[in-house]
Amino acid sequence: MAVARTPKGVLLDGAQMTLMSLLVGTAGFLKERGIPMAELVSHIGESFADSWGSLEGRGADEVMKHLLDLQLLPLGVEVLSSELKPDKAEVVLTALPGKAVLEKFGTTPRDLLRGFGVNQQEVALIYGMFEPAAKAIGMRWTHQLKGGKQTVRLESKAASRKTGARRTASKS
Repeated sequence: MAVARTPKGVLLDGAQMTLMSLLVGTAGFLKERGIPMAELVSHIGESFADSWGSLEGRGADEVMKHLLDLQLLPLGVEVLSSELKPDKAEVVLTALPGKAVLEKFGTTPRDLLRGFGVNQQEVALIYGMFEPAAKAIGMRWTHQLKGGKQTVRLESKAASRKTGARRTASKS
C-alpha cells in the first residue's frame, strides 16, 4: 500500500514546532525542579565547543550564515533584520516561531510559554550555548532579548577589542 508523501513545508512546520516545544518544555521542566537553565546551556555549550572547528578562520558573516541555516532557523524563528560583515554579524530574530506556524498547531506564543510555565527570557537563555564554540574559533558571541525580539551577534576578536576600546574611551 502506497502512502502519500507529506509536503516538505508541512514537515518543516512540524519539525520546527516539535523542536521549539521540546526547548520550551525543557525550560519548564528545569524551572519546575529548581535547576537553573544556565546549567543546561553550559553543558550543551561545553559539549559542542569544538564543533565549529571547520569554521575557524572564516568571517563572522560566513559563520553566522552557517549558524542560521543549521541551528537557529530550524527553531522556527524568523529573521527580522541582519547585518553581515566579515568582522561582525548581527541578526534580529523573532523570539519564537512565527505566528502562522504556531496557529497551525492551535497555539499562540503566549499560550506556548504559559503551557510550560516559562517566559521568553527564560527560553532565550538557550542562545548562550553558542558562546563556547564561538570562543574556540576566536570569536565573541552575544545575545539579547528585548521587546520580543532576539538579537544575536558574532564578532571577530579584533572587532570586539575595537568595540571595547571605543566603549572604554567614551566612558573617560
